[in-house]
Amino acid sequence: MTATLLENDNIETSGLGGIYPKGIHIGTIKQIINTQNSIDRYAIVETAVDFSKLETVLVITTQVQE
Repeated sequence: MTATLLENDNIETSGLGGIYPKGIHIGTIKQIINTQNSIDRYAIVETAVDFSKLETVLVITTQVQE
């Protein structure tokens, strides 16, 4: 699978793996770094929050209980 990455693209959770729901905003791509190996790329991401200032995080999702 390949993806086209562009500076200023938004990064969100995918929902794959079932740990985090889809669509949580993580941050924005500020720089894309290509390496000598054509399949390796890195992105510098500006996070949506300053993680050093977080003390408590609460994620509320809507789920139907059966």
